[in-house]
Amino acid sequence: MSNRGEGGLGAILSVVALVAIGAFMFWLNQQSNQVDAERAAQAAAGVEAERDLSAGDILADPTAVIGRHAVIDSIRVAAGLGQAVFSLALTDSVSFPVLMASDAIQRLRMANITLYGGDVVYVAGRIYPLNDSIRGEWVRQGAVNQGMGGSIPATPSFLLADSVVVH
Repeated sequence: MSNRGEGGLGAILSVVALVAIGAFMFWLNQQSNQVDAERAAQAAAGVEAERDLSAGDILADPTAVIGRHAVIDSIRVAAGLGQAVFSLALTDSVSFPVLMASDAIQRLRMANITLYGGDVVYVAGRIYPLNDSIRGEWVRQGAVNQGMGGSIPATPSFLLADSVVVH
């Protein structure tokens, strides 16, 4: 028997195997680049989602900001509505309701501070949905003074402030 044909076939199979491995490695590299690009896009979206909101973000779309954290510095109080609720003046004609968390209320009481329209404050907290039932509950529980329930801004959301500082 002769081994003359087997050497050529072995060389051809080796070349085919190397080409197949090279093509497979190229395909894996392309898939890896695609995954990296998707991860970068997701990370960028996550950074935007975690960015604290400003008054302009709330003014632009008060429904889209529900569930997000807001930090607003040097904003004017439109009106004090009770011991736990006030409204922020997002513009001269648009106000936004704020319910203070119990810790924020206690800190203001300890400092003997009452919020009035025109005060300039720093507020931080989370945005929640607001409806007529919630507004009514604020009045029933005394967070809003009797007769002031109609003064709660008619917005689809409100800020539950865990920090309120008067400047």
